[in-house]
Amino acid sequence: MDTSYRIDDAYLLPPEVREVLDRKYRIFQRITGNFPVSLGKDVSKKEREEMHNSSSTLTYGEVEFISIGEIFETIKARYGTIPSGGVFYDLGSGTGKGVIAGAMLHNFNRCVGIEILEGLYNVSVQQKQEYDNVFPEEVKNSPDLFSNKPEVEFYKNDMFVQGWSDATVIFANSTCFDLQMMGNIADAPVAPGTWALTLTKNFNSPKWRIFESIRKVMSWGEATVYIQQRLPLE
Repeated sequence: MDTSYRIDDAYLLPPEVREVLDRKYRIFQRITGNFPVSLGKDVSKKEREEMHNSSSTLTYGEVEFISIGEIFETIKARYGTIPSGGVFYDLGSGTGKGVIAGAMLHNFNRCVGIEILEGLYNVSVQQKQEYDNVFPEEVKNSPDLFSNKPEVEFYKNDMFVQGWSDATVIFANSTCFDLQMMGNIADAPVAPGTWALTLTKNFNSPKWRIFESIRKVMSWGEATVYIQQRLPLE
């Protein structure tokens, strides 16, 4: 499909899809409710101060569950689909909420977070425990919402060391990423057809096609989300 949508042409979810998303969000709140945005900010600030690291690339912010869900539904409605199975990666996953959201919003096989700050990684491990405790029962009780329980994994590592070459969908809260980091992500070896969702900045690379940019609510306010897809190898 060659259609590109303007930033003000956001896809409007049908009422029945919105209802499903809202029901999933209530379950998401049960799993993540003990880990507010303020916790992630405090943990991140403390560790960066201890490291004497003022790099903007480590600035903390969280994506909103509903916003990710709306983006997923936009891809499915306008650009074909997101394949069943596969792997979702959150690059710079913070306290892990984006990874939990990915696991609840689509039937991936695995959802993986990579975070370099130890304090944030430790919180994400706690959130994984909540997910593993709560979500299996929700899958059992709500077969109309969930078809499987994706495996959730978190790694404390540099994203460029850990790698994500098996990705189906990449998410990067990239508002504070510098241009070199964005270029390195764009150049990473992933399969043609891999989707990437980035915030504020796009890859600006001939290896990727930008399908759409949409304003969505995040923990710090609105941000532009870019929907991009890796092009076939030449």
